[in-house]
Amino acid sequence: MILNMRVTYFEKIKRLLCFKCQVYLDNNATTCISRPVRKTMNRVLKHYWGNPSSAYHMGKMSSQIIEKARQQLADAIHAHSHEIYFTGCATESNNAVLKTLSNYFYPKKKKIISTPVEHPSIINTLEFLKTQGIIVQYCPVDKYGRVSPMDIAKLIDEDTFLICCILANNEIGTVNNVKEIAKIAKAHNVLVLSDCVQAFGKIPVNVKELNVDYASFSAHKLYGPKGIGALYAKISSPLEPFIHGGHQEEGMRAGTEAVHNIAGFGTACRDVNKHLSHAEKIRDLKEQLTRQLKESKSDIIINSPETDCLPNTISVTFPNINSGELMMMLDYHGIAVSSGSACSSHINKPSHVLKAIGLSDQSARETIRISLGSDTSASDIQYTIKVMENYFKRESI
Repeated sequence: MILNMRVTYFEKIKRLLCFKCQVYLDNNATTCISRPVRKTMNRVLKHYWGNPSSAYHMGKMSSQIIEKARQQLADAIHAHSHEIYFTGCATESNNAVLKTLSNYFYPKKKKIISTPVEHPSIINTLEFLKTQGIIVQYCPVDKYGRVSPMDIAKLIDEDTFLICCILANNEIGTVNNVKEIAKIAKAHNVLVLSDCVQAFGKIPVNVKELNVDYASFSAHKLYGPKGIGALYAKISSPLEPFIHGGHQEEGMRAGTEAVHNIAGFGTACRDVNKHLSHAEKIRDLKEQLTRQLKESKSDIIINSPETDCLPNTISVTFPNINSGELMMMLDYHGIAVSSGSACSSHINKPSHVLKAIGLSDQSARETIRISLGSDTSASDIQYTIKVMENYFKRESI
């Protein structure tokens, strides 16, 4: 009996030490801070902690760091540095555009066109603006969350001042034809805001080619720090101050700047091409994972499109398997995935994105999102498949 107890004990230790890997597959929620970004931030925190608004040398050095980062972001998205405003996050950027433009145009114009698959920072802000007299019209999407530019065009009228369309969906990875939507908008003298958070660093983002008036970005989706985002606003496009106080960010966003976060964001932007170079490898791993998931459980449903999709993102429905239980099982084995947007995962209701593409409440609750990153390896995928195969076998008994 003592021998059996020892075997059981050492078997448990063996499983913990040898078979429980740590695999992070929730890169659309956030990414780890890269080594170059950490190095930059540590240097700034140690040596350049002066107030950027101060006139003496220490303050000027901090100011120069901010402007360098601004140029790094501008270069990465093909913008002019004067079109970049640093914010606390992309949510703040989206709020700034939606609220200040509504104030700018109302009541002469009061209609915004958007899609039902936007990030919560867009959807919830639009719902708030409805209470302020703004008319919001959502353009339906297809089963992959793709919006038709022609359908958008049919909704435009003389009352429309803004179209909001996400470039790449954070839950299912679908990439929209924002360039064509912007072309239609310009023909009607309508402005365009595009949430580019998930696209940046995964696919090329050129705001001049997209021809959008506003775009939002976030550092922590790009191997940068949390607590820092950015807003691109075309020089000719209207924008009002969204935080009043001092002169910072050309008077648009008052408050002493987080120099270390901004510097980290700049370094992350400098490395965008390096991340883009990993896209083919990541896409191959995603295809391998998709293929093996189908072999392991033939009735799964892939909600992400095969084309016009982020190279790292898969939305998968597992019929008759609760996503919460599946995620807990994967977490027990050291694998991190999610059921959708991290910004609304605490809400006990089906994802609005999955509902918009036609999934029932039950199917939405049987769906998980897997999002790979630059550090994802073939062994990570193999380990994940092995864990899931074992789970499916036990569930079928």
